[in-house]
Amino acid sequence: MISKQVEQALFLVDVNLPKKFSFFNSALYIHVVDINPSMRDIEIWDYALANDLTILTKDTDFYEMFLTRETCPKVVTFKLGNLTLQQLHHYFSENWNTIIELLVDGSLIMAYLDSIKVID
Repeated sequence: MISKQVEQALFLVDVNLPKKFSFFNSALYIHVVDINPSMRDIEIWDYALANDLTILTKDTDFYEMFLTRETCPKVVTFKLGNLTLQQLHHYFSENWNTIIELLVDGSLIMAYLDSIKVID
């Protein structure tokens, strides 16, 4: 089942983001929890590289890995604090298209409540 999902997916959603979130429930997203909820960050990194997936996460370790590794998947790091699902939905409704557009040329996106930064 997972291998079929990976064929369609564009994004790998880390365990620190909610699985029961409407933006992440389509064939474009595969959840780490569905692969192996105890995957270490480097395993998530390697899985994203091997399957050409963009990592979606709240974990700052991926930012640090991005700065120190030669080969990197695309990464979107969300620095939003603790939001309710409703607040998170509002944030994505307002900002997801911008994030997608920035991913075309950017490799690391830092998404904050009040700004979105591209680091390349």
